[in-house]
Amino acid sequence: MPTQPFSPNSAALLETTIAQRALTQLNLMAMYPRVAVRNFEPGAFERGDNVKVRRPKRRTATDLNPRVAPYIFTEAQFFAGNVALERLWTDGFLTYGYDSGQTMARYIDETASQIADAIVTPNDSYMYSQFRTWNIAASGIVNLGDHPPVAISACVDSNGQLANFNNEGLRGANVFLDLENVPSTNRYCIMSSTAKGAFLGDSIVVNGFAATSIGSGGLIERGLRLGDFVERYGLMVGGSNSVGNQSTATATTAISGAAASTEFFYADEGTPKSVGAVAMTVSSAAGIAVGQIARIGTASKATAFGVVLRVAGNVITLVPYSVNGTKLLPNQITTGTDTFNIPVIPSVNTVNHMEALVMVTRRIAEPTRGSGAVAASITDPNTSLSIQVFTGQYDLGTVSERNAAYMLTGSKITDFRKCGLILSL
Repeated sequence: MPTQPFSPNSAALLETTIAQRALTQLNLMAMYPRVAVRNFEPGAFERGDNVKVRRPKRRTATDLNPRVAPYIFTEAQFFAGNVALERLWTDGFLTYGYDSGQTMARYIDETASQIADAIVTPNDSYMYSQFRTWNIAASGIVNLGDHPPVAISACVDSNGQLANFNNEGLRGANVFLDLENVPSTNRYCIMSSTAKGAFLGDSIVVNGFAATSIGSGGLIERGLRLGDFVERYGLMVGGSNSVGNQSTATATTAISGAAASTEFFYADEGTPKSVGAVAMTVSSAAGIAVGQIARIGTASKATAFGVVLRVAGNVITLVPYSVNGTKLLPNQITTGTDTFNIPVIPSVNTVNHMEALVMVTRRIAEPTRGSGAVAASITDPNTSLSIQVFTGQYDLGTVSERNAAYMLTGSKITDFRKCGLILSL
């Protein structure tokens, strides 16, 4: 039976109105929930519960010669994972019984916007952290599947230094997605506000019919507002204040060796296949940690960037990507000339196919009858976002009631191949 978008409590008019308007604002303001696969199930769940997700593993066709040997049939294989309901976003407020109806109407409008902003900001930051937070084994074989991305493209200038966000970053992102056979539809890029400003300046300014066709005229007139997406170079591009940076830097250290790593593989392949990780021996690994983004090159040339996957003594393992989004082999890193360091990166922008990012939302149990509390729960059937507003605990001394808005959610990267990072100022 499909879930009703409204809870059946018809007495909760105030709570329903606040939840409706908060959910409308949430849909307009949230960025990462709109680029993720979302789902919703009816019923009550607790914080910390796991929601199972799965996707089929990739298969490779066989060149069949039935005169020589028959085809061997095998069962379909799936990659399974769990998404934890690890965030219960809550925002509380008071209503007073002596307020006039006019005051209450205005209060509802203002409070709904505040609730949406209170939930959107930490939730977008939480979903962004899925692209940057690593938790993998420090030794042994690692099969990469539901992990953060390793693919990188970068916006650099002629001197090999990071530059303002530009179309080269988007083109490079398409390269690393294409190389992993990621579907060409439903690709998204979310930039930092700084990168978004540079992107508007980098957009080709055209006039007349062409401007109308590609939307350049609208960008010139009103810019790219928070919550908006515009299509460029095959990606839907938008901006968010939740996109972060890399603020920690390390000193440059020499690279004395580079060899193919035999410890990192794709989790989805029927037969083991290396992800292309390279183990580099450096003079000093002080201050270098898993998940940091490294720069490899010279002072005037950025040979590659890569996400650090392992630090073992002075050996650092990562998948090196050139600025245009292609993987590099060990022999493309010039030992003795190229150096290694963790740079400051003002904007670590994200790219993902919608299938790469999962967001699950569940309703918590509403207050039981007789508890004295009133509840309203609303779910958007299109985005699956859910807002619940509960009212209770009437205070005779202040003639007030407590109100609280809730959203129980969890998020996870389910396929590291279908997402990546764009580095820029």
